[in-house]
Formats: sequence, structure tokens, C-alpha cells
Amino acid sequence: MNGSFKLTKLFGIDLEINISWLLVFALFSFTLAQQFFPSRVEGLGLSTYWSMGITTTIFIFASVIIHELAHSLMAIKNGIPIKKITLFIFGGVAQMEKEPEQPGVELKIALVGPAASLVLSLLSWIIFLLLPGELAMSHVIWFLARINFIVGTINLIPAFPLDGGRVLRAVLWKLIKSMLRATKIAVVIGNIFAFFAIALGFFMLFRYTFIWGLWYIFLGWMLYQAGQASYVQLVFHQSFKGVPVSRVMSPDVHTVSPGLTLVKLVEEFYRYKFGAFPVVENGDLRGMVTFHQIREVPQEKWPATITAQIMTPEGKLFKVSPRQEAVEVMMKMAAENMGRILVVEDNKLVGILSRTDLMKLISMHLLLGIEK
Repeated sequence: MNGSFKLTKLFGIDLEINISWLLVFALFSFTLAQQFFPSRVEGLGLSTYWSMGITTTIFIFASVIIHELAHSLMAIKNGIPIKKITLFIFGGVAQMEKEPEQPGVELKIALVGPAASLVLSLLSWIIFLLLPGELAMSHVIWFLARINFIVGTINLIPAFPLDGGRVLRAVLWKLIKSMLRATKIAVVIGNIFAFFAIALGFFMLFRYTFIWGLWYIFLGWMLYQAGQASYVQLVFHQSFKGVPVSRVMSPDVHTVSPGLTLVKLVEEFYRYKFGAFPVVENGDLRGMVTFHQIREVPQEKWPATITAQIMTPEGKLFKVSPRQEAVEVMMKMAAENMGRILVVEDNKLVGILSRTDLMKLISMHLLLGIEK
């Protein structure tokens, strides 16, 4: 996910924090410290309220991590690798490297997250009952019990791609024997919930509170977008499963020579309007040169500078074999945010695979209405 940085590693899984999470952390802490706790616990100092607000927010996001870890560990147990967990504006997401292949596995992975949140809620309630009521920490634990209960129950709403929507998909998948059709139905139901949230947001926007209205509108829109993206990704998986890269790559690749001066190279960029060119000599791949690399060289040095001096060497490039599965390569491109990948065999450039080409293929497949 763009705008994220690595925090730590848990059970071999990278934990990242998106910049949007920092905004939510600040807003949560401020709201709890300035509004929520002062309205419910009177007579405490400002520093105490702020300590309660920050501590509660930290506990909330620790709960989100536990929720996503539950999903992740269950997925790993069932043979599905997890690349990373990212905390962002709406909580967290565990990035699976592939979809479950059986409805039973999908069901277990989907249910364990809300179950973890509900268990945390129960444990928090027990701790709250054991603590003296006048302690500031007891109010923090009470709020934590409520928020984990809300997270657990909301995630069970059958709106794909929420956990409840994945549970619905698993059940439909089991009944109709088609993951793609089950996903399509689950996404449609998820869209209904998304449009309801948007409508509720507009109602609250004009009738009650501005902030909560915007929040529901944004939440509904994000839910709709996530459902559509999940369906498109699944179409790609189903359509191109087992299909080698050689079937979807572009075999005709315009290349440049390592001895080409930057003056001539700029002409190539203007002529073809590509963002990068593979560098090839005598049929062998030597590297890749981008327009950005030219910009780093002063213009007066272009006539005396050749492509080989500024290109990324072949050894530092990510390359794939024409025999690899297109699905695997697509997942790698999405995870690493790569726009194109060179297809190489015996150090010979045989093609190029771009994200744009793949999206065009998916669009064609969707328009044709092909399902498996």
C-alpha cells in the first residue's frame, strides 16, 4: 500500500503503518481526551484525559493488529502466505499472496478475525468488572470492550469484502460450486450496504452532524470500491490461472543500444512516448533506462553521455520467465507497485509485460461476461 512504512515483524509477517493511520491516531486521541472521557469522568486533570485518550487509541490499534494476525495465522496454517499487515485509516488489512482454494478455508479465515475481536471484548469486560470503578484505567478498559464488540459485529455484516461478506461468499461458493459467481453475488450485496451507508451519510450530513455524515459517505464509497477491486482481481485469477506469461506479454519490444547518446535517447522517448526502454546489445539484455534517469543528467552533458552510463544494469532488474504463470507475476507487480516487467529467457529479451496490458485483458474478459 502506497504511503506506508515498516514498523516491525510479527510471526514472520511485516507490520506496516500507512500515513492515514497517523491521522486517525491523532483524531482518536484528541476526541477521546477532549470530548469523550471529560463528558463521562469529571474532575480529572487535562494530562490525565490525554493519557487516557492516547492509551485507549494504542489499545484499539493493538486490537486491530490482533484481529488481522488472527486472519493471517489462520491463512498461513492453511497454506496461504501473508506478505504483510498494514494499518490504515479504517483499521487494518492482511495482504494474502493468493486466494483460498476451498470454501471451508475461506470460512475459517473470515470468521477467526471477528472471533478474535469478540474474545478481546469479553476479556476487557471481565477486566473492567474486576477493576475499581474510580480508576481512570477502568474507563479505558470499558471503552476497549465496547469498541472490540463493535468491530467484531460490524465485520460480520455480509458486505463483501468485510469478513461477513467473505463468510457469505464461502457459503455461496459451497452451494453453487463457483467462486467467481459467489463473489459476484457477495459484491452485489456488499454494494447494497455501501449505497445504504452513503445514503445514511447524506441524511446525517443535512439533518444532524457534518463530520459523521462525511464519515459514512466515505466509508460507503470505500466499501463499494473495495468490492469492485476484489471482483476484478478475482476475474484475473480465474481467467489467467495456469496461463503462462508468454500468452499475455507483448513480444514486440522497442529497445535501445547501450552506446546511444542521451541526445538520441531523448529523441526515442519523444518519438515513442514510453516511460522506459530495455537496453539490448547483440540480442542480450544489458539493462533498463528511464526518462527520469535522463533528467538527472545536466543537458549540456547529453552529447557526451551514453545510455550505458545511466541505465539500471541487467543484474538489478526484476525479470520473469515466459513460462511463469501470469497470475503470479501480476501479484508481484501489484505488491511491488511495478508498471512493467521484462520477460527474459537465456538473457534474451523475449517480451514485456505491462500492468496496462493486463488491465485491458481483464476488461475484455469482463465485457465478454466469461465466468468459470
